[in-house]
Amino acid sequence: MNAKIIPFPEQFETPLEEIDRQIRTCLAEIKSDRDFIDYVANRMKYFIENYASTYFQMNFNLIVPPNLSPEQAEALVFSIEKGVQDNGKELQNMIRKIIMERLHLEIELYMNQKDIKCRLC
Repeated sequence: MNAKIIPFPEQFETPLEEIDRQIRTCLAEIKSDRDFIDYVANRMKYFIENYASTYFQMNFNLIVPPNLSPEQAEALVFSIEKGVQDNGKELQNMIRKIIMERLHLEIELYMNQKDIKCRLC
């Protein structure tokens, strides 16, 4: 059986500037304070650049018996492709959820810091 390259799920890259714009738009709907928007957006941009936009390529060695029929080989390749695609989609969804959780955390941190500063004044 000849080797076949199985592409990892298609990655729809959104430029960081577009993500930043979307985050800022979302934050402006929450609170129209420039300091709030800049603080949270900059922290999110750093997080996404350094942690959430990392790509990886799945590598694995699969030992296949040399006596597979063409039908079995085709079924095996189909199963592997589907599994890789499904895992990739699940991973991308998990990354999106992590980004949203981080956004909520950054908003909460900002609000708590401002609350503490106001009480100290």
